[in-house]
Amino acid sequence: MGVITLALISVGWQVTERDGDGPFFWVIVACAVTIALGTYLGGWRIIRTLGKGLTDVKPAQGFSAEASTSATILASSALGFALSTTQVASGSVIGSGLGRRGAAVRWRTAGRIAVGWLFTLPAAGAVGALAALLVVAFGGWGIAIDAVFAVAIILGLYLYSKRNEVNASNAMSDVAESGHAVDVPDAPPPTRRQRRILRAEAAEKARRERMAKKAEKAANAKPKKVKK
Repeated sequence: MGVITLALISVGWQVTERDGDGPFFWVIVACAVTIALGTYLGGWRIIRTLGKGLTDVKPAQGFSAEASTSATILASSALGFALSTTQVASGSVIGSGLGRRGAAVRWRTAGRIAVGWLFTLPAAGAVGALAALLVVAFGGWGIAIDAVFAVAIILGLYLYSKRNEVNASNAMSDVAESGHAVDVPDAPPPTRRQRRILRAEAAEKARRERMAKKAEKAANAKPKKVKK
């Protein structure tokens, strides 16, 4: 919305003194519909990646991740900070995995996501520069060419994703249902402190058993005859 509003102001289609500083209502609706459409088309892949690709999310971890994500985004919006909601959500899921004993974070998946973030900015800049060059070189025809290329790429990616479709039936196929996940008792491995306590208890038990055996052996031993 900010980029579109800035473009409208720069070409004189939005006058701040007359139309206000905020985005037009149609800009808000267009961005909301676009985000909703993207979530509808690719949301199940995101659910699978964040739900089990980074770590096995149980209901408690999902609630914690969503609560921390919403709190971070709302606080950032109130303070005027710019951030990526995707990065915030991914970091919250990783944190929920680190906070639960027995959960394993799949750092290879997290590394692939980080590499994607690293290349997103220069790749988007290159595509934007190419699109701007077409507009500068061909004017209105350049806008039409950009639109055709954009639609073709979007359709190509959509058709390619259909070759390995992820939907509601297979996104979380190997993860227990929510109710089962709650009912199954969680038995994480003991912590370092618990392991030290268990080792100390085992050593004390072994020591007591040795002392009991020595005492029993001494009690059962026959007294030696004393020679006169």
